Amino acid sequence: MNSTEDYSYDSVPFKGHKTVRRLDPNDIHLPPGYKIEVFRAGLTTPINLVIANDGQMYVADAGVTSGSGKVLRLTSHGEEVIAEGFNPPLTGINIFKGDIYVSHRGAITVIKPNGELIDVLSGLPSWGDHHNNRVVFGPDGKMYFGQGTATNSGVVGEDNAGWVKTHPQFHDYPGETVILEGRNFTSENFLTDAPGDLATTGAFSPFGVPTGRGERIKGLLRPAAVFCGPTRMAPILS
Repeated sequence: MNSTEDYSYDSVPFKGHKTVRRLDPNDIHLPPGYKIEVFRAGLTTPINLVIANDGQMYVADAGVTSGSGKVLRLTSHGEEVIAEGFNPPLTGINIFKGDIYVSHRGAITVIKPNGELIDVLSGLPSWGDHHNNRVVFGPDGKMYFGQGTATNSGVVGEDNAGWVKTHPQFHDYPGETVILEGRNFTSENFLTDAPGDLATTGAFSPFGVPTGRGERIKGLLRPAAVFCGPTRMAPILS
């Protein structure tokens, strides 16, 4: 686009405050010969878009501001809610054989053409910083998805306080067995009200649990993809 158009609008309230989000396509750098324009404004937290075989467009709303992940159908008259109430963050949707597969925190749910919701997988370890992600389907007809880690470093710390308070035993597991050097990290103990209380935490342990040199941490699974067939789930070992 050669000119800046005003696509500003009021977003939904977040923590009691309404914010204004201003969209300017010229803020995005493009290679020569390309142009960009706003396709649809006024969405809350869109995470991805898919187009069905019949040409209908569906958008996934992550739900991180509303507390409810949604799947929307885009029409010429606006957005139609197909399903809602998914655990935020909803991380993506995909379509396979007429069904909409919804990845949301801890679960993968199918929306059937009649609107019925069926959990394909639940109880996934997605209570930390990272979550189970959007599914894709291979030429073998199987479903593949990535599973995020609990932390960015393997050590639960103060930056993880938001979820540690509700899932205090949750932590990372290595992809294969490792031997620790016994390095621990001391931080404020945000799980207590005692002033000056400290917590010491080691790698691959719950918050406040130290580790020792030579401690062996058993791996759960070698680095791999995970697939789900019609009736079973199994690892593809590297």
